[in-house]
Amino acid sequence: MGGAHVFPGGGVDAGDGGAVARSAVAWFGADDELAWRAAALREVAEETGLFITDRSFASTTEGEALFGEMVADGVRFAADRLEYLSNWVTPRGSPRRFDTRFFVAEVEDGTEGGADEREVFDPEWITAEVALERAATNQWYIEFPTLRHLELIARFDAPAGMMEYARSLDEVPRIEPRMWMSEGGDWTIVMPGEAGYESLPA
Repeated sequence: MGGAHVFPGGGVDAGDGGAVARSAVAWFGADDELAWRAAALREVAEETGLFITDRSFASTTEGEALFGEMVADGVRFAADRLEYLSNWVTPRGSPRRFDTRFFVAEVEDGTEGGADEREVFDPEWITAEVALERAATNQWYIEFPTLRHLELIARFDAPAGMMEYARSLDEVPRIEPRMWMSEGGDWTIVMPGEAGYESLPA
């Protein structure tokens, strides 16, 4: 997604569910969630230099280089500071498909982020409202799932409200949009619950 404005993230590596992850990540929930949460913490650290740990929130521009050093130092990454918000699956028929989990976390005021300058450039703390305005005026290119999450975040006045909402979910929704092509050749995305969704082929 070159050129797109996105949340930090990436793929789950084989090691994210292994012995090193179990020693480096503090997580007391379901075993099958460890790899997803470890990957989220690792990717945020590598791409933005933001370390969410059991000691404090720390930030550095040398994220990937210091990740291993911090683990060796006994720092444990705090998976319980992440709240699982949603699970999005790319529509069938797409050239590349993703099964993506979105998490939210609240960090201390004044926390600064950086960029690895390889995958992530120009990091910025920004309100959801401003991000949506920049997308609407074509200043920023933002993919559809990111837009939908920004719309959700914009409903809350403060991070605490967003976190409480995520904690209140009895079941994290699995969202798999469907797509159809108009006679003019334009693709339309239809979300679960919207008119026509059930009549579209899965």
